[in-house]
Amino acid sequence: MKIAPSLMNMGLLHVKDDIKQLDPYTDFYHVDIIDWHYVKNMCLSPQVIKEIRKVTDKPIEAHLYVDNLEEDLIDYCLQCGADIITMPSDIVGRSIHRFSKLIHVRKAKVGVFLNPSQPVSEIQQYSDVLDQLILLSVDPGFTGQDFVQGTFQKIANAKSYREKSSSDYMITVDGGCNQSNFKRLFDAGADALVLGRGLFDRNADLGTAISETYKEFTRLEAAS
Repeated sequence: MKIAPSLMNMGLLHVKDDIKQLDPYTDFYHVDIIDWHYVKNMCLSPQVIKEIRKVTDKPIEAHLYVDNLEEDLIDYCLQCGADIITMPSDIVGRSIHRFSKLIHVRKAKVGVFLNPSQPVSEIQQYSDVLDQLILLSVDPGFTGQDFVQGTFQKIANAKSYREKSSSDYMITVDGGCNQSNFKRLFDAGADALVLGRGLFDRNADLGTAISETYKEFTRLEAAS
């Protein structure tokens, strides 16, 4: 599985130091952009991506919890250095082909996320344009929630549908991922995990936390 630290959990007063410790083990960074409308929370912005881009060459995902999503925000995220744009499936379904063309022309990747209440079948009309499918394992927009157990079956469903439809999206799980469920997520077929508190609260020393997580993922792969 790939490691995607969720940067809404990092210490904003020492971003550069945190990125330096995370970089050797990170596959891509996950940046939550929340607008207070899609869910009643606010978080990072495209400007954060622009600053992070100055201190890392790793891919950066702009994860858009945004209502009334339009091309200008997508374009701004790309200008700021985002390599992956992931969008709410319940908002962008009617515009996904137009948005995906805009993103792919800019040599970036396209993704959508499904809330826990949404079945994998919702992407069947456009799975061929997706590079990434994020399965939210908690309700959107807030850290610290309990992991929704139905996510394991949903991963299996996403994997099965990917094979049947000849799609090629990466299956990513976001929310409540930690040491207690890493193995089950790996066994279910997850390709990447977004790690928030499961990483940042694992050890007071972030370098130790990310190193231990990387070693655990490596052991799971070796044992498979």
